[in-house]
Amino acid sequence: MPPPQYPHSILFRAQPLQAEQQAARLHAAGRLAAEGERVLLAWGGLAPATIPDGVTLWLLPVAWARAESPGLILNAQGQPVDHAWKKRRAAALLGLFAKMAPHLIVLDMAAPGFRFELEPLTAIARRRSPAPTIETMT
Repeated sequence: MPPPQYPHSILFRAQPLQAEQQAARLHAAGRLAAEGERVLLAWGGLAPATIPDGVTLWLLPVAWARAESPGLILNAQGQPVDHAWKKRRAAALLGLFAKMAPHLIVLDMAAPGFRFELEPLTAIARRRSPAPTIETMT
C-alpha cells in the first residue's frame, strides 16, 4: 500500500449548517492541533474566514441551512440537495479517507441528515487494520 497522501493523524469531519456553529468546530479542531496532532479538517459548511494553527482545511461540497427551514439541507447555490449531490459528497469524503491513515476520526454529529456519508465512512474505517478510533461531537 502506498504511503498516505495526507499524513494527518486526525480526520475531523465538520458540518456546520449555520454560521454560528463554525466557531465551536474550529475551536475543537484547533485544540487537537495544539496538542501536537496533525489535523485534517474536512469542512462541509461555508468556507471559514480563518483556520486554527496546525489545522489543514479540506473543503467538501458545501451544505448549509436556513434557520427558517429546519431540516432542509441546501447546496452552495441555495438549492435543496438531491441524490446526485449526496453521492458526490459521500464520494469526496470517502476519497479523502482513502488517502489517509488517521488514528482518530472525529465526526460532527450536530447536523442531522448526513447518514449518507457517515455510515459508509465508519463502515470502511472499521474494516481497516488498524482501525482508527471514531469519536463523535455534538
